[in-house]
Amino acid sequence: MDEEKLRDKGVKRRVQRRHGVTALGFAGAMLAAFSGFSPPSQPAGETVVRLTINPAQVIHRVDEKIYAHFLEHIYHSVHGGLWGEMVWNRSFEEVPSEGLWSVDNGTLVQEAIAENVRLVFGDLRWSDYEFTLEAQKVDGHEGFLVLFRVQSDRDFYWLNLGGWDNTRHAIERGRTGQGRWRVVSPMVPGRIEAGHWYRIRLRCEGNRFQVWLNDHRLLDFTDNEAPILQGGVGVGTWNTRARFRNLKITALDGTVLFQGLPQVAPTPTARHWQVVGTGVFALTTDNPLNSQRCQLVACSDGEAGVRQAPMSVRAGEKYHGSVWVRGKAPNGLVVRLRDGRRTLAEQRLPAPIGTWREVTFTLTPRASANDAALELVALPPARVWLDQVSLMAESSRRTGGFRPDLLDALKGLRPTAIRWPGGCFASAYRWKDGIGPQHQRRTYPRPIWDDLEVNAFGTDEFIRLCRLVGAEPILVINIGTRLWNGANADEQAFLQDAMDWVEYCNGAATSRWGRMRAVNGHPEPYAVKLWEIDNETWHMGAEAYAEAVRRFVPALKKVDPTIKIIACGSGGLGEGALRWNRTLIERCAELIDYLSIHHYEDPNRFADGPAAFERFIRETAKIVANSRNPNIKLFVSEWNAQSTDWRTGLYAAGLLNVFERCGDVVEIASPALLMRHWRSGVRPDGQREWDNAFINFDHRTWFPAPNYVVMKLWRDHYAPFVVAMEGLAHPLNAIATKSADGKTVFIKVVNPSSQTVSAIWQIAADSLVVNAKASVVAPGDLSARNALTAPHRVRPRSAKTRHDGQTVQITLPPFSAAVVTVQLK
Repeated sequence: MDEEKLRDKGVKRRVQRRHGVTALGFAGAMLAAFSGFSPPSQPAGETVVRLTINPAQVIHRVDEKIYAHFLEHIYHSVHGGLWGEMVWNRSFEEVPSEGLWSVDNGTLVQEAIAENVRLVFGDLRWSDYEFTLEAQKVDGHEGFLVLFRVQSDRDFYWLNLGGWDNTRHAIERGRTGQGRWRVVSPMVPGRIEAGHWYRIRLRCEGNRFQVWLNDHRLLDFTDNEAPILQGGVGVGTWNTRARFRNLKITALDGTVLFQGLPQVAPTPTARHWQVVGTGVFALTTDNPLNSQRCQLVACSDGEAGVRQAPMSVRAGEKYHGSVWVRGKAPNGLVVRLRDGRRTLAEQRLPAPIGTWREVTFTLTPRASANDAALELVALPPARVWLDQVSLMAESSRRTGGFRPDLLDALKGLRPTAIRWPGGCFASAYRWKDGIGPQHQRRTYPRPIWDDLEVNAFGTDEFIRLCRLVGAEPILVINIGTRLWNGANADEQAFLQDAMDWVEYCNGAATSRWGRMRAVNGHPEPYAVKLWEIDNETWHMGAEAYAEAVRRFVPALKKVDPTIKIIACGSGGLGEGALRWNRTLIERCAELIDYLSIHHYEDPNRFADGPAAFERFIRETAKIVANSRNPNIKLFVSEWNAQSTDWRTGLYAAGLLNVFERCGDVVEIASPALLMRHWRSGVRPDGQREWDNAFINFDHRTWFPAPNYVVMKLWRDHYAPFVVAMEGLAHPLNAIATKSADGKTVFIKVVNPSSQTVSAIWQIAADSLVVNAKASVVAPGDLSARNALTAPHRVRPRSAKTRHDGQTVQITLPPFSAAVVTVQLK
């Protein structure tokens, strides 16, 4: 999943739908007349919609996998969420937002690969000045940030050199009240190469800003929209390690305001951790257990250590943990759970032995607490290094390592398949870092989505999850694109990694990687059939991606000829998206089984959006039908509207109807986001990025968003056969399916209008209605939403129906979604 993409907003008109939404108004009325049907009188102000259903006329089959889901490591959905490990950043790898700054031989060094790292200094009263410096990219994905006119972390300018995946340069401005910073200057194409020193000169004169890069004038920009006229300066990085030198700020009259390097202090500890007591604390690269960093704690008088909060603990439950320690602490260490000043549980740990050793513990709190803290302290005198801190509740251990309430929430959706690990997370994922003993697993290569994944949840845990919830696994492989894996990515190495992954999952225990799977406790092959060739590869161009598909698929099928291949299709609507799909199918049709397409919608288009996407599906299906492989099916592998209010619930209902109506060409569908930690990914203005998750949670509890409520309702009323429905449905979106035994018809209907609608269905004469009941979701307000403190405001409620043998009637409130269950004889 890439950054927000609201698709094709030009399509505004509703359409009459295929298989049950065709415009048969006159014919439908005539059929009703000839059948003897006489609808009851309607209350004034209601719109009446009359439709006919013929349960004997099957249009096509609906694959149950349209009720699949997509688990991406995003906003602590897994790390700090579904996976039951209670410690965030257990290996001290994710650094604080201010980065890792140090001074080395007259050079300012920033060592962390992290987003939005800034070091600000200077005087808020500085106005007109020139800022000159030299900067060198060490490694990473982008370039440098040069900050100026800085008033606060929200009010500033920065010169972004090598931004936007190292493709462009521009000035951006942050302003309180406008949300995230935004580009204000022209954008200039360009990139920053590693290993080169760049000379940067930035001149601020009133509202005019000029930039020179290596003595070439890059930008000359005047900000006429409420410019910031005073402020300090700074340097920064975005997913890049960098070095800076020869920093100088000079007033326009020649007065030197600053020259040299700003003062920096050692970083005491990693993100999500705080220090306890008095002593020496440092996040260090000195001989970590694995990956790059570990935590130094030293004390001579009182105890000193680290803590993390909040954690929800229950009285009497066992919490099993461990920590890897080296160094000297003759009096040992203490681990405890605390609620404020109250100690809930405590255990003394033995003295370290000098080299790395794992120490285990079990804590049983004497009282419950919603916001407890885990503390790990050394008793003086001590100089120790800590790594890989772990804590998991016994209840999570019993589930196989999953947080019980979030596992139950997922089970409630009864997913038929789960796509993993991404999304764009897949495009830099190295699967071998996520297998084997936990303490040997290395972190994901870069922070992403407000997280640096520690890979406690890897292939084996994912397959275990699929088995627990009854879902088929879908794995997305990393093909080594340079955008996500660096300019020096070795294509052959990534191809071999993909082949090894297929062998790890599907090979016999006698194969090289099948043997490794057996060593990790799983001798029987996992038999993963569905494999997707990376994610959202549009930056490559369709032709280059098609070549990658042609290179990867034969190699993967040499490992296992039975696997099914999913190729990355379009990410929007319109001719550009169709052109991508057409190119890929023309070049790779015989190699692929599914085309993966994405679609995210503006939530305000909850009524029109489903119809627009349905048209796009049919256009893509025509391309498939005319190809060398007309058996290719569509996989809508990411879909959603961008909110957690009732608009997204209405959109989800409409789109699920589209998938069932297009079941002849759409075989799999999975929305995103599945899960999100409620306090993760919050912007400075308090808004949540990508606020559209189905399952929303904190460390204590969770709530379902309206899209969850609707998808569960639709999933619980799945039936395999779409049957004929005729009549003019406007303003409704309706579809009818019947059970395998033919005795039950489910009518799934959405009223996305502001009108109350009386919907009347005439059932064909060869069927007799013996009962009908309905569940309706109608919170009465498009802005209605659930919350951690009010998880059931948006929920299904029973609704009255009328039936008389050949007819079924229900009154649908404005902005509602409903399932009507009709029992036939």
